[in-house]
Amino acid sequence: MKNFLLLPLFVVIIACSEKTQETQSEAYDVPELLIRDSLVIDHLTKLYLIDVKSDRSEYLFFDFTSKDFLRVNRDGQVIIKANRSDDGPNSYKETYFYTADYLDSDKILLLTYNFAFYYDLEFNLLERRKLDFSLDTRNVGGSRAAEVLANQFYTFSIEASDIDDVYRGEEFNIAYPFLTFRDPHSLAKTAHASIPEESQIRKSPANYVNKDPLILENDKGLWVLFPNSPELYVFNRDSLSLKRTIALEPDDTYKQILPPNPEINFDGFLKELAASQYLSFAFSNDYLLTMYSGAAPQAEVDRLPKEYLGGPEFTDLADKYKTTTYYQIFKEEKKLWEGTWDVRLSSIRNLIYSDAKPGEDPDEVEKDVQTIYFYELK
Repeated sequence: MKNFLLLPLFVVIIACSEKTQETQSEAYDVPELLIRDSLVIDHLTKLYLIDVKSDRSEYLFFDFTSKDFLRVNRDGQVIIKANRSDDGPNSYKETYFYTADYLDSDKILLLTYNFAFYYDLEFNLLERRKLDFSLDTRNVGGSRAAEVLANQFYTFSIEASDIDDVYRGEEFNIAYPFLTFRDPHSLAKTAHASIPEESQIRKSPANYVNKDPLILENDKGLWVLFPNSPELYVFNRDSLSLKRTIALEPDDTYKQILPPNPEINFDGFLKELAASQYLSFAFSNDYLLTMYSGAAPQAEVDRLPKEYLGGPEFTDLADKYKTTTYYQIFKEEKKLWEGTWDVRLSSIRNLIYSDAKPGEDPDEVEKDVQTIYFYELK
């Protein structure tokens, strides 16, 4: 892994007042966003980070172009490249998978719609297990609706025996216990919880397009952030009982989603286009960083043709507004800053990263290698 010179983006609120939105009148010191390290991978086409080992010794990537999984060490060396979408004894036999996570020290757990596949680190299939639950997510190839934790397997899911009742229930039965802990080997359910009543999607129940939350686990519990609700929930790591709630209080740039009208085709997608959505969050050196997307103005959404979605009018509007990311920095639950940076960050398991440096367009030129930059707040 190649080291880079630390790059300060800002020091205090006063220093960046012309470029960012002020959220505090007091003179709080704001941490710097620094490039801590980078990973340079000898690979032509774009890679997507799917998982990372807890000790940061290895990274699991997926190439949606070639359908290859890549295990990459901390020096950027490709340990193995494997395509398991093709026919064969080790195939997961689907056109897509939901997610893949490191399990224990020597396995990878991959989920498709119907099965859990247990692979060794060479991607040889060890076991295939039929699922008796379905993930409630529309994200594939790295969905947040399933996550291997330290001693549990978390899913945002519906038991097979309950699917008909949930989907036919009033307002999609939003009070159903979607959050579930399972044994990672047997997949037996060990604990479950419902979406908290304080959340916006419980206060305004509906069949939202995107419900599955972002999660992180640390010694304080399981941290849960629903994409359409500006609060953090901390659950007990064993029982999934709710311990506390933290209000994120975003600025006026955040637009709360409205319940979709079930009588209008594609209304859920239109409501999502006109709303903000939390994309990720991470802890870095005692700071909390959250990220949410911009929202298209309602008047412009209302002018879209209603006959179909996905056309140029819809995608142009999404590209114009939804690609802007707003960031919040907290310390001890106190918001220090909120605004935008000239870099689009993501995070996974508290690892903050981007495929670009600040001010760089990662799609501007074709590259012979893929470079992932790791960031921290300090």
